[in-house]
Amino acid sequence: MPDFPSGSSINYCDGKLYLIGDDANEILILDRDYKRIDSKKLFNFTEKRISKKRKTDLEASTFIKIDGQDYFLIVGSTSKEQREKVFLIPYSDFSLDVLQFRTINTTGFVSRLYSDDMIEVNIEGVTITPNNLLLSNRGNRKNPSNYLLVTDFDFWSSDRNVNLKIVPIQLPNSAKGIPCISELCYVDSMDVLMMTLSTEGTDNAYDDGAIGESYIGWIKNISHRLNDQALMVDQMINLTEMHSDFRNQKIEGLCVESIQDNEFILHLVSDNDDGVSTLFKVSLIING
Repeated sequence: MPDFPSGSSINYCDGKLYLIGDDANEILILDRDYKRIDSKKLFNFTEKRISKKRKTDLEASTFIKIDGQDYFLIVGSTSKEQREKVFLIPYSDFSLDVLQFRTINTTGFVSRLYSDDMIEVNIEGVTITPNNLLLSNRGNRKNPSNYLLVTDFDFWSSDRNVNLKIVPIQLPNSAKGIPCISELCYVDSMDVLMMTLSTEGTDNAYDDGAIGESYIGWIKNISHRLNDQALMVDQMINLTEMHSDFRNQKIEGLCVESIQDNEFILHLVSDNDDGVSTLFKVSLIING
């Protein structure tokens, strides 16, 4: 997709795919065959790619219900001050109402993470379970630890004591290099937390680096494990080893279109830091 830059998150809802790019001006809306249906403008920058110094770095998104209202929630990475934001867009009648969307500052939440001894905050994924909102904090070569942040749906709220638990994520020994977590996707019918991970030649949350391996991973029975002191990923698949089309692709976004028996139909999006997004439709079978 040469016209849509830096795909960072993808969601499936009511037969449509909603695509976010970390330096894109708009939300791109596609059908299941990747044909453009619509777009919703978030920014008015003249350039195709918002500059690194000015972008909000939108990295994560999910559909959510708050106080009886459906929203599309988009989360900035928080890796710099101008990125400490969430966008809350009302969703009704199968459409996003961008004229009514709100921008909310998350500085207080980020400060709380640092006060809890997190070395570097870099939010890359978001999803919801029946009782919690989950965020993923991505590591890097210098600070390789990945974390799951278990919190409330309105985690940005400043008028009450928001629940927060920081849980380290442990990876199987078979993983190559230092895989760092990006997207999250909770599958309610299976109680599975799915995620994308990738290796990248960077030592911080701000700079990009050489692209390495990309993975899909998952944790089963996640709703019963959120009180664990650490979470072990049950299994990871190295996408590059599965198919040559994944070489040099930094897979960031993941969503589930459908499930039949134990076969998942997934949509993935890659951001290769070159202004182009690539979409993949794959079948994944999870046994057991």
